[in-house]
Amino acid sequence: MHGLIFATWEKYLAERFGGGLLSAYREAIGESPSATPLVSRFYDDHVLLEGVATASRLSGLSPDQLLREYGRYFILNSLTGHLCKYILSGVNSAYDLLLTMRDVHSRLRKTAAGLTPPLFNYEFAPDERSVVLIYDSPRQLCAVLWGAIEGAAERYGEEVAIYEQSCMKRGDSVCRLEATFARNSRSAEQLSEQARANAFEQQTHQNALKELGQRILTILPTDEGRAVTLSEIRQLLVQRYRLTPTYQRPAVLLQVLRHLQFAGYVAASSNQPDDNLTTRRYWRVTTYWEH
Repeated sequence: MHGLIFATWEKYLAERFGGGLLSAYREAIGESPSATPLVSRFYDDHVLLEGVATASRLSGLSPDQLLREYGRYFILNSLTGHLCKYILSGVNSAYDLLLTMRDVHSRLRKTAAGLTPPLFNYEFAPDERSVVLIYDSPRQLCAVLWGAIEGAAERYGEEVAIYEQSCMKRGDSVCRLEATFARNSRSAEQLSEQARANAFEQQTHQNALKELGQRILTILPTDEGRAVTLSEIRQLLVQRYRLTPTYQRPAVLLQVLRHLQFAGYVAASSNQPDDNLTTRRYWRVTTYWEH
């Protein structure tokens, strides 16, 4: 599993139950302060499954309730929002986000050996605002998907009705969740003039970062053997494009590269034992439509 799952899981536990429970949780699973989850690392599935069982025992809530709450939290929390900006900047509704998530998970499977985010399929329902999500992972973490649907609706100011057509935990071959979305009464007119100005400024900056990301994708090799470092990426960009000094800064380039990684477009050598920001190498992940 991706490190972002583990990092946001512990963030959820801290915000939901407080630091006392998180400390007890870490002690129970044998996690030292120096071994807290990193978003750049990958972890075995059983670590999360054992962690959920431990959190259930400590909190008194069922595993499914915890996972459903976490699924909603994962979509809404600030860490996911920051690291997944490249994805979120191109999505305008909960319906679109769910379809995009499926494609992102498919790409992420190509970024590192052993990384297997759940692949769910979908069917379009007769109602244009409805979709049926089909989940068949042996992990049986369908409660996370349920919560993610609720979080997606909340993120885009929508309401959602979810109908569970089938569930693997009841002996069915797959889990089928039908989600129907509707806009709620909130509107842009409710925003203050200053809030609209701030939103416009933020969107302008995000558009510039997205354009920088697209340019990075044009210069990255698709062959891992020809992967390039951050310094080499900067040199290639300066040679090909007229970048302002702001968007040549290593910190900005690193930020965009991370967003591309979390979107499944870029892979990196960050899990190598001798990895550091100077030696880390990057390459582009080919998508299915490029084959």
